[in-house]
Amino acid sequence: MFHRLIRAALIPVLIALGGVVPTAHAEEVAPARIDAYAQPSIYQRSPDYELTVNGQRIDVVDYPGYDYAHFSMGSGPATIAVRKLNNTNIGAYTISPRKLGLQGSVSGPTLTFTIPNDEYVIVKLDGRPDLVIAADPAETDKPASSGPGNHNVMTYGADATGSALSTTAVQRAVDDATAAGGGTVYVPAGVYLVGNVVLKSNVSLYLEPGAVFRFTGNPADYTKHWHKNSQNRDITWWISTEFGSKNIRVFGRGTLDGNGDAAIRRYNFAANILVPIATKDFSFDGLIVRESGAWAIVTARSKNLTFTNVKIFNRLDMGENDGIDVNESQNVVVRHGIGISLDDPWTTKAWREDTDIALPWPGAPQPVQNVLFEDLISWTRCYGFKIGQGTLQPQSNVVFRDGVVYDAAIGIGIHHRYGSALVKNVRFENIDVERIGVKLVNDQTWFRFIIENPGLGAGPVQNVVVSNITVRDKGKSYAVLKGYDAAAAFSNIQFDRVTMPGATTPATTLTAMNILSSANYSNVVITPVQDPEPQPRPNLALGKPATASTGAAIAGQAVDGDFSTRWGSDRTDDQWFQVDLGAPATVSGVTMHWEVAYGKSYAIQVSDDGTTWRDVYSTTNGSGGIEAIDFTPTTTRFVRLRGIQRGTQYGYSLWEFQVH
Repeated sequence: MFHRLIRAALIPVLIALGGVVPTAHAEEVAPARIDAYAQPSIYQRSPDYELTVNGQRIDVVDYPGYDYAHFSMGSGPATIAVRKLNNTNIGAYTISPRKLGLQGSVSGPTLTFTIPNDEYVIVKLDGRPDLVIAADPAETDKPASSGPGNHNVMTYGADATGSALSTTAVQRAVDDATAAGGGTVYVPAGVYLVGNVVLKSNVSLYLEPGAVFRFTGNPADYTKHWHKNSQNRDITWWISTEFGSKNIRVFGRGTLDGNGDAAIRRYNFAANILVPIATKDFSFDGLIVRESGAWAIVTARSKNLTFTNVKIFNRLDMGENDGIDVNESQNVVVRHGIGISLDDPWTTKAWREDTDIALPWPGAPQPVQNVLFEDLISWTRCYGFKIGQGTLQPQSNVVFRDGVVYDAAIGIGIHHRYGSALVKNVRFENIDVERIGVKLVNDQTWFRFIIENPGLGAGPVQNVVVSNITVRDKGKSYAVLKGYDAAAAFSNIQFDRVTMPGATTPATTLTAMNILSSANYSNVVITPVQDPEPQPRPNLALGKPATASTGAAIAGQAVDGDFSTRWGSDRTDDQWFQVDLGAPATVSGVTMHWEVAYGKSYAIQVSDDGTTWRDVYSTTNGSGGIEAIDFTPTTTRFVRLRGIQRGTQYGYSLWEFQVH
């Protein structure tokens, strides 16, 4: 991606100087050299896909929820061919990130497309599991496996077959490297069962392609570092840094495998896979981080940290498995990566000394400051890019840039939930929201900024810029901009060039951005054009008596004007909701603000007596979200929604049912 950005930036400079801009046909670009990596022995090949890149076969790993392939490439284009293994013809397909504009060609069971340089892409074919293709840049700094300054774990007695623990061998190599003033711990291809490893100053840990560190899951092999109260589960820092350390590097093209599902099922035990804690000048590059049973990469009270070419392949059916959580750290860059996890892949947090996770952290609490998340893909059932929930210390100068939300429940968000500290100077810029395909509690939306107080205080959020956002899917629920009260509020919020689905120009109002759940905010600016918010039509149903076939006790919550309360029915198709206007009135439409559970097929009915009904509108293609329906004006007292077929596995649920 950076190659393209640099070239694009140079073109106007060349024109201004009278230079010649090189054209695409000026010279033929040689195909990239491909470095294929042998699949580790503990993993199974995909039963769905076969993959070749520039004619070279690449192994595809079978994995719960999706499959993945990993290789490196030099400069130049790579032609990728994905073949369905049962040889049935390909019907529909997508290639993400969509903003790359990658076009494919289909021939029977094979999809072919070309990437101009190294990229992380996700291919969806028909009903098959999604295929993640991770093309890394070629390694340019691979160390020697032996010689001065290099400590090969095999010379220390490591077991590359995965039959015996290699903890002692790896730790001895680390200790010798730091004692010598610095060096590289080299891990050849193979499978290594490893207990806790503590990295020390001036040490680089290198895992070559095909090398796997695997978490055993057995608590006897590890130190218990903390207890996660929300899951009643002990957690270990699997690979961590020595307190007070500096100049540590973890890199290569191998895998850190958290073995989370097996560890939790058998032992109710999990690992934070990589924990840079109380360290500085730390870097991470190129490894796969896989199947974490807890937050995968946890920074704590550290500074000057860099993460590049990050591939977090967590499962989408395991909770509390965040990707990278930047906790109480400063000067952090996370650049070029793909994060897949049920919980938040890319986020910042800050805590109090007595918070479960922070109990073993050394020193006093610290702020989150100067953090950049750049050129990242997010696939999750929670937030794509997020600040929070932990806001017990200040957070400032946090930037999310050039990101893609492949799928999420909430695209971008600030969730100021725990604590009263100030969050300020935050930017979400150049974000592409592709799909909001799942629900998190009551939310399924591209945008959610909220301040809450469940008992630890509430604090303000100031100076936030949401810039150049492409929203391809706004979700099924309202976008949210809601402070807690006048003191713990949002202030100085700029929306710049936010383009909503189907629009050709940026939104000019909060309403156009679907931000309909809002309170306690000030000084919102929309650029380049800001229009007055549209005035709502008079709502004849507001505060009037309502009832329903099921959920009658809460039917009034759909006519109370409060977008945080709702009515919901049982999970059957044939349901109804009705409101009594109190007296005959002329009505010409309704607006239904659906929660995620909406009606696919339904009718709007009216009645003079609440007994005999007639249809004034019906559809078999309800879309959820906000549906504004107009019909021929009629005089009536009772208005009813008759649900015929649900749009989800849930019932029917309305935030508000408005009659006009």
